[in-house]
Amino acid sequence: MTRNDVIRGIASHARSSHVSALFVIGWLAQGASDKELEDCLDSIHRSERELAPDGHLAAYAERWGRVPDSRS
Repeated sequence: MTRNDVIRGIASHARSSHVSALFVIGWLAQGASDKELEDCLDSIHRSERELAPDGHLAAYAERWGRVPDSRS
């Protein structure tokens, strides 16, 4: 299996399960330096502003074409 195959497999699991996503984050974070973690957090904040400037609901609406209805 190539490195890309492994990364795609990890990404597939992370996309399909919050538990798997949290596991991946924890696994990779334990081996990262403080600087790498700080850079990651900064990048997350920057990407949230750039990719979903209106927040989580805007990102949800973009993905699913609507905002979730709390009545259903």
